[in-house]
Amino acid sequence: MKKVILSLCFLFALTTMVFGQRAAERKEEIRKGLKEQVKLTDEQITSVVAIEEEFRPKLRAIKNDTAMSEEDKKAKSKALNDEKMARIVTLLGKDKAAEVQTFYSSLKKGDKGAKKEENKD
Repeated sequence: MKKVILSLCFLFALTTMVFGQRAAERKEEIRKGLKEQVKLTDEQITSVVAIEEEFRPKLRAIKNDTAMSEEDKKAKSKALNDEKMARIVTLLGKDKAAEVQTFYSSLKKGDKGAKKEENKD
């Protein structure tokens, strides 16, 4: 019994460590893309990432709220995304903000393609 519990704890720790590494790799990939593709400075990248991290839990809470209808979720998500983009526009200007939005959209599309490939296996 102790071995089973110890094995489960080990697997949980290993899984947590792997997901932590993937998250760190993902953040670095985003930073690199913002620098190379969108041509932002390090300060701008830090600010954009901070804005994204501020709004991510709010958007996730809306998505996971089972009491809300799909229409309400879409409306509230749109309002939050508009607020987020307004802050990014204030920070970078309209043109660069559009490039940032395009960059993040391309990442999401890439993720969906990767998930589809994983599901095929």
